Amino acid sequence: MFSKDLVKWDRIKARLISLVYGEYFTDALRNTITIILPFALLFFYHQPNMAIGVGVGALLISLTDAPGNRANKFKSAIISIISFFFTALIISSSLGNPWLTAGSIFLLSFVFSMLAMFGSRMALIGTMAIILGIFTLGLHPVNPLLFSWYVLLGGYWYYLISLIQIVIWPYRSLHQAIFECITATSVFLKSKARYYDPEVNLEECYSETIALHIKVSEKQELVRNLLLSDKRAMKPSNERGQQLLRTAVSVIDLYEQVTAIHYDYAYVRKSLDKTGALQLIIELIETLAEELQVLSGVFLRPNKTQSAQRLVKFEQARVELTKLSQATDETNAHIILKVLKNLEGIVLHIQVIKQDQPLSAIPDNLEAEEDIDYAGFLSPQLLKFSAIKPYFSFHAPVFRFSLRLALLCFFAYLITLVFPIGKYSYWLLLTIVIVAKPRFGLTWKRNVERLSGTLIGAVIGIILLLIIHQTAALLIISAFLLLGFFTFNRIRYSVSVVCITAMVILCLSIYDGHSDHVIMERVIYTILGCAIAFLAAFLFPIWEIKGLKTLISNILEANSHYLFKVKAELSGTEPGVTASKLARKNSYIQLAKFSETLQYMHLEPNSKELDMHGIYAIQILSYRINSIIASLSLSAKQNLQQDAGLGILVEALSNMEYCVQHSSKLNLGMINKVVHADKIEEEYNDNEGTLQHQLNLLLALSVELKMYFV
Repeated sequence: MFSKDLVKWDRIKARLISLVYGEYFTDALRNTITIILPFALLFFYHQPNMAIGVGVGALLISLTDAPGNRANKFKSAIISIISFFFTALIISSSLGNPWLTAGSIFLLSFVFSMLAMFGSRMALIGTMAIILGIFTLGLHPVNPLLFSWYVLLGGYWYYLISLIQIVIWPYRSLHQAIFECITATSVFLKSKARYYDPEVNLEECYSETIALHIKVSEKQELVRNLLLSDKRAMKPSNERGQQLLRTAVSVIDLYEQVTAIHYDYAYVRKSLDKTGALQLIIELIETLAEELQVLSGVFLRPNKTQSAQRLVKFEQARVELTKLSQATDETNAHIILKVLKNLEGIVLHIQVIKQDQPLSAIPDNLEAEEDIDYAGFLSPQLLKFSAIKPYFSFHAPVFRFSLRLALLCFFAYLITLVFPIGKYSYWLLLTIVIVAKPRFGLTWKRNVERLSGTLIGAVIGIILLLIIHQTAALLIISAFLLLGFFTFNRIRYSVSVVCITAMVILCLSIYDGHSDHVIMERVIYTILGCAIAFLAAFLFPIWEIKGLKTLISNILEANSHYLFKVKAELSGTEPGVTASKLARKNSYIQLAKFSETLQYMHLEPNSKELDMHGIYAIQILSYRINSIIASLSLSAKQNLQQDAGLGILVEALSNMEYCVQHSSKLNLGMINKVVHADKIEEEYNDNEGTLQHQLNLLLALSVELKMYFV
């Protein structure tokens, strides 16, 4: 019992350390000081209007400052500052005419929402520009031009500090991204240990690892975008940049190695059940997962030293498992040795990340990395009109959502004109902009988080006002609540809502002395805004189900393309390192997109019309096929060419291409499962070696997958 409590405490301690040393807290501390300092000084020198304008500008523009490299942040600074200035000027200048104001709100909401077609960074800038317009409504500045200059000054001040920081520490965001990527990979690896536990249901294991795959894929994409878009870091003469490139390559390749620990687990459990090997394999995997977790912390605390205890423990268990393989029959020995080989590959990747081994120590990496066209791994940029034009169509989700949000803001503003029930009526629009999301499931999730966070924050605010009456103490608490808002805004939205709600209640109560009035308006407008945003999601829906067939087709096609490249590698025909790794990346991303959609789709009312059991079965089969392809790819890199298995690969590839061709005809309401996986796999279990067994298993799974599309 004591040891379990100690482990829990160690985990809590590790999370607190990673939070304090991580980018989220340090950025939150920087943001809080950057906003409060000019605000307090201007109030001290009796410049309240300037203090409010500069404070609002700095506060809202800080939320556009997403993780990025120098080039990303410089572009964000220019676009944000210009957008904020003109938004404040347009809205404040139109306040004398309600219809002109309504038209400005509609137009700006639509235009800034459409920025989402350029990626998440631009979408964030657009959202915050809309929110600035809403705050301008609430502040109702007397001098539009002067207020706009104050906002511009606040934005300029904030980004001046942010850009100075990125010049001094240019790789902060990249270190954080690598830390999170290794951490996510560690959790994913630990989940793989559960596959060897006979007490755990295999369906639960697949569901867990697929959910974790989404997180790993997201972190990998962030690492790519931060590093590969940084021209300075990618220069061969930049030693630090090249070192980080080698680390990033090894971290991403590590995930392929982890994914490749994939077998017919029901068969493995049955075969090794009485040998004692299963518990040793679980111990080995969990030891490596723990080593990865500790290793990730080095990227937040560079001076942190690593203990070699875990790898000593790994070596002891490895020797014991090797002896066990020598004492068992040939079939079990094949399985154990294959698992050991994969785990030793993970150890090698860990040593490369720790810089105990060169990147060339990994098979096929010495010449390969020099030939990779890294630019091909970046997300495509929309620079031509021909690329942008398709987004301006009712078939484009971005266009439909932008139109929906613009109409919501337009009618919500009219509601505040017709029913002016308080001076904080602009919170209605604010809630709508924050809660409304393209996805129905995400809108519902934000509704729950926003409502629960607002109610809890309101209660905390009331308690603080009842207990504490000193203005100075309330202002200090407000500063800490602002710090909490910034700290959790990107990692735990509901907590950030609690902090900002309590802070707003304290500050406005100090400002105008009507605490009950402030609290009631905050709660009423939040509930009303959430209700309107949720209702609009029904009236103008963007259902996930409409794009489901496309997503299924995409993952099938990506896996087929990945298998085609691996087939060329196994036959000795090199398809090119860039093409092979791009195929791997695309298959991982498409699987993550498909899985993420399923996470939100079950919240939609029309999901009851779908055969969700069949859809989840296709998802699991696609994941298993992807994992086996990754394992075969590693075999190809180790020069384990399998000429005898090429016929099996051709047949499996043919089955998968058949699925791609017939995916549009799939009846999502009734997906017939003709053959059960276990029955197919039993036919292909043999003693011809692990590689041959995996080829046979791949064929078996492709046959089962094909049954869904017949």
